[in-house]
Amino acid sequence: MQNQELFNEYAKEIINNKIFKECKKIFSHGSVSIYEHSIAVAKKAFALAEKNAGVDKKCVVRAALLHDFFLYEWHIPGVRYLVHGWAHPAIAAKKAREVFNITDKEYSCIKTHMWPWTLFTPPRCREGWIISISDKIIALKETALRRGNRGRLRDPLASQNRLEGRGAFTEA
Repeated sequence: MQNQELFNEYAKEIINNKIFKECKKIFSHGSVSIYEHSIAVAKKAFALAEKNAGVDKKCVVRAALLHDFFLYEWHIPGVRYLVHGWAHPAIAAKKAREVFNITDKEYSCIKTHMWPWTLFTPPRCREGWIISISDKIIALKETALRRGNRGRLRDPLASQNRLEGRGAFTEA
């Protein structure tokens, strides 16, 4: 990522939001919080957007940060656990619209980020494709690295403690 200052400018409203910070308490891939995951996806997406002329970088950063903004624990067995992969993009898009003043394009990027899992809702713009691809890259890294030394799952609270000890983002 070449322009950290521009990334920070686009991200600060969301990163500094009290409700978004609740994502630190919800885990995604092993011991990685939604907060950490979303920032990693946004940074990857921004880096890819920097290499593509004509891409709305602000849309990419904001939608990537909010792509998993569903605010519930989905790992509990039951209906939510079974349908989470298909349902959470629409839930996150709706929640993002309720809490933030997102554009229609940002809404679309959030709602379509799980393609091809959500077979009938592919991304409709380059920004959406960048977010979807970035999410897959980061999720794969997080899933592949979720096991600590000698194959033991890492402690989910270790991620939370890291966030509290050092900022994953320079808060303005």
